[in-house]
Amino acid sequence: MARWVLACPDCNNEFTHSEINREQRPPTLDPFGWIDSKPELPNEGVRLPCPNCKKISVYKRYQLTYNAT
Repeated sequence: MARWVLACPDCNNEFTHSEINREQRPPTLDPFGWIDSKPELPNEGVRLPCPNCKKISVYKRYQLTYNAT
């Protein structure tokens, strides 16, 4: 399943922020138009622990990356 991922700045491990349900994407003529609809995050970012190394880091919306698998 496609998902939005974040990469830990400490251990470089990628982890899932949220899954993308392709059936609920908005209808569009551009088949890639829906990819840009990242989840909203507060301007100051969100503090999340890395599931791998447990370090808590602040992540901003621009750090979300698309992963098709």
